[in-house]
Amino acid sequence: MSSKTRRKIITHEEQCVGCRICQLWCSYQFTGKFSFSKAFIKIEEPYGLEPKISFLEDCTTCGQCADHCLYGALEKIEEGM
Repeated sequence: MSSKTRRKIITHEEQCVGCRICQLWCSYQFTGKFSFSKAFIKIEEPYGLEPKISFLEDCTTCGQCADHCLYGALEKIEEGM
């Protein structure tokens, strides 16, 4: 990624099934372990409704979550600055 390009992760929550594969890959990228609690992306399903996707402040937008999303709920976009 060049210094003139910025990465952004777009969410499509309506496509999320709550599998949390994104959380596992995120944690593995930064800790070397698969752990929901160590991920910088969180998937919440309040009362069994449509999952809510959020990113913690420490997210680097590396794109691991989007690269491994099987349902198209996360999309990695490269933006010019």
